[in-house]
Amino acid sequence: MENKIIEIAKNVFIEKGYAETSMSEIAAKVGINRPGLHYYFRTKDKMFEAVFGDIIMSIIPKVFDILIQKDKKIGKRVEEIIDTYYKLFLENPKLPMFVIREINRDANLLINTAEKLHLPERFFGALHSIEEEMKEGKLKQVPIRFIFYNLYSLLSIPFLSQDLTYSLLLDENESFEDMLNDWKPYIVSQMENLLEIK
Repeated sequence: MENKIIEIAKNVFIEKGYAETSMSEIAAKVGINRPGLHYYFRTKDKMFEAVFGDIIMSIIPKVFDILIQKDKKIGKRVEEIIDTYYKLFLENPKLPMFVIREINRDANLLINTAEKLHLPERFFGALHSIEEEMKEGKLKQVPIRFIFYNLYSLLSIPFLSQDLTYSLLLDENESFEDMLNDWKPYIVSQMENLLEIK
């Protein structure tokens, strides 16, 4: 039942955001009453933490594991990261907008949730691995925040502007997934230009 609640709550939170989601709505969609829902999650914050934790754990550990594979060229690692995010975003196309909205609403709640999941330890491990490669001269010296900004903006913008893309930016007979596959080498190329030592 708890897994069912999290899955249904995830869909509602992603669709409506934290502020517009009510415990009553989630209880109704699950098919239980509100006291029954409170048995599993006493507050909306606790439920949101569980939902956001579920989302984070479905992707971030995979990304960190890809980043620390020093035997692979950075372009290949970026390609694997893109594939990981594309899979998640295609299954949940409104997820990037949800994350942006919730960062702006209450970034501390997201950070606290990540800390409860011990993700900062893995993050700093992946960060240390990238910094080591920079010190060893295998990658250019680039501030980590610029790597983050570049990769996540390139990954997210097609999903954040999906309605515009469908209306104006797709070629005739081209699907959204076709466009993503065409966009992927450009992301890889830009990240290689940012990080690779020629």
